[in-house]
Amino acid sequence: MTEERTEERRGVGRVFRWIGFCIVVIIIAAGGGFGAGYFLRDKEVNELQQRLATQREEMTVRINALEKEILQAQKSHLEQALARAKLRGGLEAVLDSLTDALAEVDQRNFGRAVQKIGAARGALDAAGNMNAAFRNAVATKLDEIRTGLEQFDVKTGERISSLFKDLEKGAVPQSPPE
Repeated sequence: MTEERTEERRGVGRVFRWIGFCIVVIIIAAGGGFGAGYFLRDKEVNELQQRLATQREEMTVRINALEKEILQAQKSHLEQALARAKLRGGLEAVLDSLTDALAEVDQRNFGRAVQKIGAARGALDAAGNMNAAFRNAVATKLDEIRTGLEQFDVKTGERISSLFKDLEKGAVPQSPPE
């Protein structure tokens, strides 16, 4: 019986070896599968991270370009607003001088009125970006008023009032029909 037992043991040993071998093969196959999956997944993750970094850089460049455009637009808008404010300030100075000149004409101080019209002309020349036709029309009107004041013309007060009203409206002053 020893031989039978030995054979039985060998058969059981072979079965255990075969089961052990299958287990080792399964473990190696599973490990290989997990390893291959890991490396393939890692490759995809790296590619996605590179694409993300590239897109992030592109977006940063776009954002910087848009910020620059916005700042340029704001700068341009502010420059235009400043020019308009300077123009309004210059026109306000002209209007103030006209008001003073009208008050001097009412008091029959034609010499002082001529000085105030000169101040209005200086304020007009100092005013910012003004339409050339508008500037020339106002300058012509101021010169006519100055000439009328130097000749002690009675209608000069009306001309000053007319110019004042035109400037308040923003209209181009017209020469009165003669």
